[in-house]
Amino acid sequence: MSLRKKYQPYFKMGAAIPGRVLKEESVLRHITEEYDSITCENDMKPENLLDAAANQAQPEKYDRNPALTFEKVEPYMDFAAANGIGVRGHTLVWHNQTPRWFFTKDYCADEDAPLADRKTMLARLESYIRTVVETTQERWPGVIYAWDVVNEAVLEEGLRESLWLRSVGEDFVLQAFRFARKYVKPGTALFYNDYDTFLPWKREAVYEYILKPLLAEGLVDGMGMQTHLTMETSLEEYETSLRYFGALPLQVQITELDIHNPDASDSSMERLARRYQKLFEILLQAKNDRTANITGVTFWGLGDDMSWLSAFRKERSYPLLFDGKLRPKKAYYAVLEAADEKE
Repeated sequence: MSLRKKYQPYFKMGAAIPGRVLKEESVLRHITEEYDSITCENDMKPENLLDAAANQAQPEKYDRNPALTFEKVEPYMDFAAANGIGVRGHTLVWHNQTPRWFFTKDYCADEDAPLADRKTMLARLESYIRTVVETTQERWPGVIYAWDVVNEAVLEEGLRESLWLRSVGEDFVLQAFRFARKYVKPGTALFYNDYDTFLPWKREAVYEYILKPLLAEGLVDGMGMQTHLTMETSLEEYETSLRYFGALPLQVQITELDIHNPDASDSSMERLARRYQKLFEILLQAKNDRTANITGVTFWGLGDDMSWLSAFRKERSYPLLFDGKLRPKKAYYAVLEAADEKE
């Protein structure tokens, strides 16, 4: 039994993958066995889709219609299409991994280059979203089933300070979703995605500044709860947020799941397993009692050696269901056991 088969009655099971694994047959077999969804870890982010050379060589030609390249995305999409695997598009609009030159007059790469005006940036935003969405729909029809339209736009005081906020204005989130809705085909879900949504202030800010205005125009289909947890994160508070978002007329997807754990001992891996089991029991209970319409869970990485957390936390982390050789850990069997309990 695999993750995808065990959870097929409930929701999609996915993983974020780096491009380098697409040449490793053993890893590809692992993906097709365990998952029915993948996310490009980095290669679908703006810095990898924007064609810097073309835009900066001919800024007048591309001023309001930025040139894009899909070279890095093609292997993911070809693999997914060939194997009947869905793709979560991640992400159209983000303050990070979007080069500063994209926001400047004439795509100038100088550090102090002035920003383009609002009208120009709105045109660039629409053109970028249209090209990404229409290209992927035409070349790989039906493969992308959801888009993270905007990622991580909220801080405690309101909208995060960013080049999007400075160049477009406070309605950049609304504008991005309007453009996405305009160009996606029916049935493709549009998500807002953010981290630390288990914190009370964060879930309330996300609703007030993001979801409330989007829902008023019918522009959003789902909330993406990233779910980067630690061994100390309150699962009770997490469940509160899950049901908070679940009470809205939205899908909920767990989009970037991992549990930071710097201890590789057997006893610690046993605790990690029990923590994953409890988390999935919470998800399944919410799904079954219809307090949250959970439609997908995506792990942020395939195995411990591929996790971003070791670099981010500056200590070795063992946060996933598979070890560095993609061998199942106790946590893997605990996640399967959580589903067994609901059968």
